[in-house]
Amino acid sequence: MGKHIFYLDNLRTFVIFLGILCLAAGSFLPAPFMPPHYVFAGQPGTITPFYYLFYEFAMTLVIPVLFFISGYFSASNLRIRLFQPYFKGRWLRLGWPLLFAIIIMMPEIAWISARSTGYSAGFFTFLTQRFLGRGFTLGVYGFLAVLLLFILLLMAAKKLNHQALRHTEISSPSPLFLILFVGVHLILALAVYFGLLGLSPQSLSAVQAFFAGLGFQPSWLITAALYFLLGIYAAKHRWFIQGGYVPGNVWIAAAIGFSIIYNVFPYYHAITLAFLSLSGTLGLIAVFARWGDQSSQTLLTLSHMAYPVWYLSEPVLENIMYFFLPLTIAAPLKLILALGLTLFYGYFVYKYALCHLGCFKTR
Repeated sequence: MGKHIFYLDNLRTFVIFLGILCLAAGSFLPAPFMPPHYVFAGQPGTITPFYYLFYEFAMTLVIPVLFFISGYFSASNLRIRLFQPYFKGRWLRLGWPLLFAIIIMMPEIAWISARSTGYSAGFFTFLTQRFLGRGFTLGVYGFLAVLLLFILLLMAAKKLNHQALRHTEISSPSPLFLILFVGVHLILALAVYFGLLGLSPQSLSAVQAFFAGLGFQPSWLITAALYFLLGIYAAKHRWFIQGGYVPGNVWIAAAIGFSIIYNVFPYYHAITLAFLSLSGTLGLIAVFARWGDQSSQTLLTLSHMAYPVWYLSEPVLENIMYFFLPLTIAAPLKLILALGLTLFYGYFVYKYALCHLGCFKTR
């Protein structure tokens, strides 16, 4: 890869911690919009649209940025690596943590989530009657499953065509390419939106159960796939290296503009999603390329602990929210307390335990 790209590392760290904040806000979403793996921690009648708007807005940035960076570095690394050692490294980093989460962590999280909304049966009854059936969910670890799937597909593409990841001439994305990219995203997003509206109740229920199990919304899956591909495109065209393309200040202005539009007109999210995803991704890269291209021991520590703390945050946050249920304190204070305790606990578990495990160890 040549020179280390510090600003992409720092952007990845920022977005992962933003994702942890989204997890904390998820427990305060209005009931129809709350994913099934969240503990409902709000008081009835006190939930405001703010949490929903923030959650949707932040996830519209988190998903494309994370999958873009993942696609970029996956393509860059796989281009010069052999299949077996590369897959072994990816499975160690993603596969084993995913299996552990499915077997050990998610059953308990799903159980306390169900109890927070009135379910009264014991854990083993829940496990056999609901979790090992329509109540199954990967929760937040659906991110790992989707990313691992994309990496396997990328490996298959290289297996079929050994030149698939070969570098091309350094180039910037043309306006036509970006327009077509946003257009494809917009068409797919609208197709999913209106397609779901046209389903019968039985079919809609089946689709909702599938995506609840995956821990992903349909629009998220489309965004993740497109931006993983865009990351591969960026790696092939050698963005971000010396003399390569780096988004300019115009993308910062575009990101601010579409952020305002997205939040002012919430009923048009299906339309503005595509524009905010692209402008937000390139705008954040531009911000970090200009002001975040630096390294220090603090930034290095945050970068190393981001993934382990995110991995721990789901069970820790949901259990804290569950024990906070009897409290009648204001939702913002409850959120701040839960988030603070989660980060405090996550840091010490990372420092004294997780950083020594192969799947979370960094070079």
